[in-house]
Amino acid sequence: MAQNAVGRLFRSHNATTTLRQSVGSFTQQRSASGRALPHFRTADTIEVEEALDRLREELFVPFGVGVRQRRLMFRQKYAEKLAQEPVTASVGDEEVTLRPMNPHTLPTKNEAFEAIAHMKTYNDWRNLSPLLSGLKMSNRIVKPSRMEWIVRKAGEADALGVLLGCARRAKITGMRLNDVDLVQRIFFELHRKAQRAGFQGVEASKALSFARQFTEMMESPDHVEHDITRDPKRRPFVIGTLLELAAARALSEFEGKDLKGEVRVYAQRLLACWKLGNFDREEKDWVAIDRMLQENVPILTGMKLALQVKGVSSDRTVSLSLKSHSDKLATLVANQAKLAPADVQANPSLGLQQARILLEEQS
Repeated sequence: MAQNAVGRLFRSHNATTTLRQSVGSFTQQRSASGRALPHFRTADTIEVEEALDRLREELFVPFGVGVRQRRLMFRQKYAEKLAQEPVTASVGDEEVTLRPMNPHTLPTKNEAFEAIAHMKTYNDWRNLSPLLSGLKMSNRIVKPSRMEWIVRKAGEADALGVLLGCARRAKITGMRLNDVDLVQRIFFELHRKAQRAGFQGVEASKALSFARQFTEMMESPDHVEHDITRDPKRRPFVIGTLLELAAARALSEFEGKDLKGEVRVYAQRLLACWKLGNFDREEKDWVAIDRMLQENVPILTGMKLALQVKGVSSDRTVSLSLKSHSDKLATLVANQAKLAPADVQANPSLGLQQARILLEEQS
Protein backbone atom coordinates (compact mmCIF):
# COMPACT_ATOMS: atom_id res chain seq x y z
CA MET A 1 0.00 0.00 0.00
CA ALA A 2 2.88 2.33 0.72
CA GLN A 3 4.16 1.72 -2.82
CA ASN A 4 0.73 2.59 -4.28
CA ALA A 5 0.60 5.75 -2.22
CA VAL A 6 3.96 6.86 -3.60
CA GLY A 7 2.83 5.99 -7.11
CA ARG A 8 -0.30 8.11 -6.78
CA LEU A 9 1.85 10.97 -5.59
CA PHE A 10 3.53 11.08 -9.00
CA ARG A 11 0.49 10.16 -11.10
CA SER A 12 -1.85 12.77 -9.69
CA HIS A 13 -2.11 15.93 -11.83
CA ASN A 14 -4.24 17.68 -9.24
CA ALA A 15 -2.01 17.19 -6.20
CA THR A 16 -1.66 20.39 -4.23
CA THR A 17 1.32 19.28 -2.24
CA THR A 18 4.85 19.13 -3.58
CA LEU A 19 7.08 16.10 -3.54
CA ARG A 20 9.11 17.71 -0.80
CA GLN A 21 6.06 18.17 1.42
CA SER A 22 4.81 14.66 0.79
CA VAL A 23 8.07 13.05 1.75
CA GLY A 24 8.25 15.13 4.91
CA SER A 25 6.11 12.73 6.91
CA PHE A 26 8.33 9.80 5.82
CA THR A 27 11.38 11.75 6.96
CA GLN A 28 9.96 12.49 10.39
CA GLN A 29 9.02 8.86 10.88
CA ARG A 30 12.57 7.76 10.06
CA SER A 31 14.16 10.30 12.40
CA ALA A 32 12.24 8.84 15.30
CA SER A 33 14.06 5.51 14.87
CA GLY A 34 17.30 6.97 16.16
CA ARG A 35 19.33 5.67 13.21
CA ALA A 36 22.33 7.78 12.27
CA LEU A 37 24.68 7.75 9.31
CA PRO A 38 28.32 6.87 10.00
CA HIS A 39 30.78 9.71 9.88
CA PHE A 40 34.31 9.05 8.66
CA ARG A 41 37.51 10.81 9.55
CA THR A 42 39.71 12.02 6.73
CA ALA A 43 41.85 9.02 5.78
CA ASP A 44 45.57 9.20 5.05
CA THR A 45 45.36 6.71 2.18
CA ILE A 46 43.64 7.98 -0.97
CA GLU A 47 42.17 4.58 -1.88
CA VAL A 48 40.55 4.38 1.55
CA GLU A 49 39.22 7.93 1.35
CA GLU A 50 37.64 7.36 -2.07
CA ALA A 51 36.11 4.03 -1.08
CA LEU A 52 34.60 5.39 2.14
CA ASP A 53 33.08 8.35 0.29
CA ARG A 54 31.45 6.04 -2.26
CA LEU A 55 30.19 3.63 0.40
CA ARG A 56 28.66 6.42 2.47
CA GLU A 57 26.96 8.29 -0.36
CA GLU A 58 25.85 5.34 -2.48
CA LEU A 59 25.12 2.61 0.10
CA PHE A 60 24.78 3.96 3.63
CA VAL A 61 22.64 6.99 2.71
CA PRO A 62 19.95 5.05 0.80
CA PHE A 63 19.83 2.42 3.54
CA GLY A 64 19.79 5.07 6.24
CA VAL A 65 16.56 6.67 5.02
CA GLY A 66 13.14 5.04 5.25
CA VAL A 67 11.91 2.26 2.98
CA ARG A 68 9.51 4.51 1.05
CA GLN A 69 12.18 7.15 0.62
CA ARG A 70 14.50 4.46 -0.70
CA ARG A 71 11.89 3.52 -3.28
CA LEU A 72 11.85 7.12 -4.47
CA MET A 73 15.60 6.88 -4.98
CA PHE A 74 15.73 3.44 -6.58
CA ARG A 75 12.72 3.29 -8.90
CA GLN A 76 13.37 4.55 -12.39
CA LYS A 77 9.85 5.95 -12.89
CA TYR A 78 10.49 8.49 -10.13
CA ALA A 79 14.00 9.45 -11.27
CA GLU A 80 13.10 12.42 -13.46
CA LYS A 81 10.68 13.91 -10.96
CA LEU A 82 13.15 13.48 -8.09
CA ALA A 83 15.94 15.04 -10.15
CA GLN A 84 13.78 18.05 -10.98
CA GLU A 85 12.49 18.57 -7.48
CA PRO A 86 15.11 17.37 -4.95
CA VAL A 87 13.98 16.68 -1.41
CA THR A 88 15.83 16.20 1.82
CA ALA A 89 15.35 13.57 4.50
CA SER A 90 16.44 13.40 8.12
CA VAL A 91 18.63 10.55 9.26
CA GLY A 92 19.35 11.01 12.93
CA ASP A 93 20.39 14.66 13.22
CA GLU A 94 21.58 14.87 9.61
CA GLU A 95 19.78 16.12 6.51
CA VAL A 96 20.52 14.25 3.28
CA THR A 97 19.36 14.96 -0.25
CA LEU A 98 17.51 12.16 -1.99
CA ARG A 99 18.65 11.56 -5.55
CA PRO A 100 17.93 8.96 -8.22
CA MET A 101 20.10 5.86 -7.88
CA ASN A 102 20.47 2.53 -9.68
CA PRO A 103 20.18 -0.31 -7.13
CA HIS A 104 22.24 -2.55 -9.43
CA THR A 105 25.33 -0.33 -9.12
CA LEU A 106 25.44 -0.04 -5.33
CA PRO A 107 28.80 -0.67 -3.64
CA THR A 108 29.31 -4.26 -2.52
CA LYS A 109 30.68 -5.70 0.70
CA ASN A 110 33.85 -6.57 -1.19
CA GLU A 111 34.45 -2.87 -1.81
CA ALA A 112 34.30 -2.31 1.95
CA PHE A 113 36.78 -5.13 2.51
CA GLU A 114 39.06 -3.72 -0.19
CA ALA A 115 39.00 -0.40 1.68
CA ILE A 116 40.06 -2.21 4.85
CA ALA A 117 42.82 -4.01 2.96
CA HIS A 118 44.19 -0.61 1.89
CA MET A 119 44.20 0.82 5.42
CA LYS A 120 47.79 1.58 6.37
CA THR A 121 47.86 4.17 9.13
CA TYR A 122 46.14 4.38 12.49
CA ASN A 123 44.19 7.32 11.11
CA ASP A 124 42.88 5.07 8.33
CA TRP A 125 41.93 2.39 10.85
CA ARG A 126 39.95 4.79 13.03
CA ASN A 127 37.30 4.56 10.30
CA LEU A 128 36.73 0.86 10.96
CA SER A 129 33.97 1.32 13.53
CA PRO A 130 31.80 3.62 11.39
CA LEU A 131 32.46 1.38 8.38
CA LEU A 132 31.23 -1.72 10.21
CA SER A 133 28.22 0.19 11.56
CA GLY A 134 27.36 1.33 8.04
CA LEU A 135 27.54 -2.21 6.72
CA LYS A 136 25.29 -3.45 9.52
CA MET A 137 22.82 -0.62 8.95
CA SER A 138 22.76 -1.56 5.25
CA ASN A 139 22.01 -5.21 6.09
CA ARG A 140 25.42 -6.33 4.79
CA ILE A 141 26.36 -9.13 7.16
CA VAL A 142 30.05 -9.56 7.95
CA LYS A 143 30.73 -13.28 8.37
CA PRO A 144 32.77 -14.44 11.40
CA SER A 145 35.64 -15.57 9.16
CA ARG A 146 35.79 -12.13 7.57
CA MET A 147 35.71 -10.49 11.02
CA GLU A 148 38.74 -12.61 11.95
CA TRP A 149 40.47 -11.39 8.79
CA ILE A 150 39.77 -7.80 9.86
CA VAL A 151 41.35 -8.48 13.26
CA ARG A 152 44.44 -9.95 11.59
CA LYS A 153 44.78 -6.92 9.31
CA ALA A 154 44.42 -4.59 12.31
CA GLY A 155 47.14 -6.54 14.10
CA GLU A 156 49.47 -6.24 11.14
CA ALA A 157 48.87 -2.47 11.09
CA ASP A 158 49.38 -2.19 14.88
CA ALA A 159 45.84 -0.86 15.16
CA LEU A 160 44.39 -3.28 17.71
CA GLY A 161 43.16 -0.37 19.82
CA VAL A 162 40.45 0.41 17.26
CA LEU A 163 38.96 -3.05 17.85
CA LEU A 164 38.15 -2.04 21.42
CA GLY A 165 36.04 0.79 20.06
CA CYS A 166 34.28 -1.57 17.67
CA ALA A 167 33.55 -4.02 20.48
CA ARG A 168 32.26 -1.26 22.76
CA ARG A 169 29.74 -0.39 20.04
CA ALA A 170 28.84 -4.01 19.36
CA LYS A 171 25.15 -3.31 18.81
CA ILE A 172 25.88 -1.18 15.77
CA THR A 173 29.18 -2.70 14.57
CA GLY A 174 28.34 -6.38 15.04
CA MET A 175 31.70 -7.11 16.69
CA ARG A 176 30.63 -9.27 19.62
CA LEU A 177 33.14 -11.01 21.85
CA ASN A 178 31.13 -14.18 22.36
CA ASP A 179 32.62 -16.05 19.41
CA VAL A 180 35.52 -18.32 20.39
CA ASP A 181 37.34 -18.08 17.06
CA LEU A 182 37.12 -14.28 16.89
CA VAL A 183 38.36 -13.85 20.47
CA GLN A 184 41.16 -16.34 19.85
CA ARG A 185 42.27 -14.26 16.86
CA ILE A 186 42.22 -11.07 18.94
CA PHE A 187 44.31 -12.57 21.74
CA PHE A 188 46.76 -14.14 19.30
CA GLU A 189 47.30 -10.69 17.77
CA LEU A 190 47.85 -9.26 21.26
CA HIS A 191 50.48 -11.96 21.80
CA ARG A 192 52.16 -11.02 18.51
CA LYS A 193 52.15 -7.33 19.45
CA ALA A 194 54.01 -8.07 22.68
CA GLN A 195 56.27 -10.64 21.04
CA ARG A 196 57.41 -8.14 18.41
CA ALA A 197 58.45 -5.85 21.27
CA GLY A 198 60.37 -8.65 22.97
CA PHE A 199 57.71 -8.69 25.71
CA GLN A 200 59.14 -5.44 27.04
CA GLY A 201 58.36 -1.75 27.09
CA VAL A 202 55.37 0.33 26.11
CA GLU A 203 54.02 -2.00 23.41
CA ALA A 204 53.97 -5.02 25.71
CA SER A 205 52.23 -2.94 28.40
CA LYS A 206 49.66 -1.79 25.83
CA ALA A 207 49.00 -5.38 24.83
CA LEU A 208 48.32 -6.26 28.49
CA SER A 209 46.01 -3.24 28.88
CA PHE A 210 44.08 -4.19 25.74
CA ALA A 211 43.80 -7.81 26.89
CA ARG A 212 42.37 -6.73 30.24
CA GLN A 213 39.85 -4.43 28.56
CA PHE A 214 38.70 -7.11 26.12
CA THR A 215 38.30 -9.56 29.00
CA GLU A 216 36.30 -7.08 31.09
CA MET A 217 34.11 -6.32 28.08
CA MET A 218 33.23 -10.00 27.72
CA GLU A 219 31.36 -9.64 31.02
CA SER A 220 28.97 -7.03 29.58
CA PRO A 221 25.49 -7.93 28.26
CA ASP A 222 26.42 -7.30 24.62
CA HIS A 223 29.15 -9.95 24.77
CA VAL A 224 28.37 -12.41 27.53
CA GLU A 225 28.16 -16.10 26.62
CA HIS A 226 26.12 -18.07 29.17
CA ASP A 227 27.25 -21.50 27.95
CA ILE A 228 30.42 -22.16 29.96
CA THR A 229 31.76 -24.61 27.38
CA ARG A 230 31.50 -21.92 24.68
CA ASP A 231 32.50 -18.93 26.80
CA PRO A 232 35.71 -17.48 25.27
CA LYS A 233 36.90 -15.79 28.44
CA ARG A 234 37.08 -19.17 30.19
CA ARG A 235 39.28 -20.70 27.51
CA PRO A 236 42.96 -21.29 28.27
CA PHE A 237 44.07 -19.11 25.34
CA VAL A 238 42.52 -16.02 26.98
CA ILE A 239 43.85 -16.74 30.47
CA GLY A 240 47.16 -17.97 29.04
CA THR A 241 47.69 -14.75 27.07
CA LEU A 242 46.84 -12.66 30.13
CA LEU A 243 49.34 -14.75 32.09
CA GLU A 244 51.96 -14.27 29.39
CA LEU A 245 51.54 -10.50 29.25
CA ALA A 246 51.30 -10.02 33.03
CA ALA A 247 54.37 -12.20 33.65
CA ALA A 248 56.29 -10.33 30.95
CA ARG A 249 55.49 -7.03 32.64
CA ALA A 250 56.53 -8.35 36.05
CA LEU A 251 59.86 -9.48 34.62
CA SER A 252 60.57 -6.34 32.58
CA GLU A 253 59.21 -3.64 34.89
CA PHE A 254 59.07 -5.01 38.44
CA GLU A 255 62.30 -6.99 38.72
CA GLY A 256 60.39 -10.25 38.47
CA LYS A 257 58.12 -9.47 41.41
CA ASP A 258 54.42 -10.27 41.30
CA LEU A 259 53.52 -7.07 43.13
CA LYS A 260 49.76 -7.53 43.28
CA GLY A 261 49.66 -11.29 42.97
CA GLU A 262 48.17 -10.96 39.49
CA VAL A 263 50.49 -13.43 37.78
CA ARG A 264 49.83 -16.09 40.40
CA VAL A 265 46.05 -15.62 40.05
CA TYR A 266 46.23 -15.97 36.26
CA ALA A 267 48.37 -19.10 36.68
CA GLN A 268 45.79 -20.64 39.01
CA ARG A 269 42.96 -19.76 36.64
CA LEU A 270 44.82 -21.28 33.70
CA LEU A 271 45.29 -24.54 35.55
CA ALA A 272 41.62 -24.53 36.58
CA CYS A 273 40.35 -24.16 33.00
CA TRP A 274 42.95 -26.46 31.40
CA LYS A 275 40.37 -29.09 30.45
CA LEU A 276 38.70 -26.60 28.10
CA GLY A 277 41.90 -26.22 26.08
CA ASN A 278 42.86 -27.51 22.66
CA PHE A 279 45.73 -29.77 23.67
CA ASP A 280 44.84 -33.38 22.97
CA ARG A 281 43.03 -33.34 19.64
CA GLU A 282 44.95 -35.07 16.87
CA GLU A 283 44.92 -33.22 13.57
CA LYS A 284 46.39 -34.11 10.20
CA ASP A 285 45.24 -31.06 8.25
CA TRP A 286 47.91 -28.36 8.43
CA VAL A 287 45.44 -25.47 8.59
CA ALA A 288 43.93 -26.99 11.76
CA ILE A 289 47.38 -27.73 13.19
CA ASP A 290 48.54 -24.18 12.56
CA ARG A 291 45.41 -22.92 14.29
CA MET A 292 46.31 -25.03 17.32
CA LEU A 293 49.81 -23.57 17.32
CA GLN A 294 48.37 -20.05 17.27
CA GLU A 295 46.24 -20.97 20.24
CA ASN A 296 48.85 -22.80 22.29
CA VAL A 297 52.12 -20.91 21.75
CA PRO A 298 50.95 -17.91 23.84
CA ILE A 299 49.82 -20.29 26.60
CA LEU A 300 53.18 -22.07 26.62
CA THR A 301 55.05 -18.76 26.58
CA GLY A 302 52.90 -17.54 29.45
CA MET A 303 53.67 -20.57 31.62
CA LYS A 304 57.40 -20.36 30.95
CA LEU A 305 57.49 -16.65 31.80
CA ALA A 306 55.34 -17.15 34.90
CA LEU A 307 57.75 -19.75 36.25
CA GLN A 308 60.40 -17.01 36.36
CA VAL A 309 58.22 -14.66 38.42
CA LYS A 310 58.73 -14.51 42.17
CA GLY A 311 55.56 -15.45 43.94
CA VAL A 312 54.80 -18.09 41.34
CA SER A 313 58.11 -19.89 41.43
CA SER A 314 57.97 -19.91 45.24
CA ASP A 315 54.49 -21.50 45.28
CA ARG A 316 55.39 -25.15 45.05
CA THR A 317 51.92 -26.39 44.15
CA VAL A 318 51.38 -23.90 41.35
CA SER A 319 54.93 -24.05 39.99
CA LEU A 320 55.04 -27.85 39.84
CA SER A 321 51.71 -27.99 38.04
CA LEU A 322 52.76 -25.27 35.60
CA LYS A 323 56.03 -27.07 34.90
CA SER A 324 54.27 -30.37 34.24
CA HIS A 325 51.73 -28.81 31.88
CA SER A 326 54.31 -26.69 30.09
CA ASP A 327 56.58 -29.70 29.45
CA LYS A 328 53.73 -31.61 27.84
CA LEU A 329 52.62 -28.62 25.80
CA ALA A 330 56.19 -27.92 24.67
CA THR A 331 56.42 -31.46 23.32
CA LEU A 332 53.12 -31.04 21.48
CA VAL A 333 54.18 -27.71 19.93
CA ALA A 334 57.56 -29.11 18.83
CA ASN A 335 55.95 -32.18 17.26
CA GLN A 336 53.31 -30.15 15.47
CA ALA A 337 55.90 -27.74 14.07
CA LYS A 338 57.63 -30.71 12.42
CA LEU A 339 54.40 -31.60 10.58
CA ALA A 340 54.47 -28.48 8.41
CA PRO A 341 54.55 -29.29 4.67
CA ALA A 342 57.63 -28.32 2.69
CA ASP A 343 56.01 -25.23 1.18
CA VAL A 344 54.96 -24.02 4.64
CA GLN A 345 58.43 -24.71 6.00
CA ALA A 346 59.78 -22.43 3.27
CA ASN A 347 57.09 -19.79 3.78
CA PRO A 348 56.00 -20.18 7.42
CA SER A 349 52.39 -19.67 8.41
CA LEU A 350 51.52 -17.56 11.45
CA GLY A 351 51.38 -20.44 13.91
CA LEU A 352 54.62 -21.95 12.65
CA GLN A 353 56.35 -18.57 12.84
CA GLN A 354 55.47 -18.19 16.51
CA ALA A 355 56.33 -21.81 17.30
CA ARG A 356 59.76 -21.39 15.74
CA ILE A 357 60.45 -18.23 17.72
CA LEU A 358 59.55 -20.00 20.94
CA LEU A 359 61.50 -23.15 20.14
CA GLU A 360 64.58 -21.19 19.13
CA GLU A 361 64.49 -19.30 22.42
CA GLN A 362 64.40 -22.61 24.30
CA SER A 363 67.30 -24.18 22.43
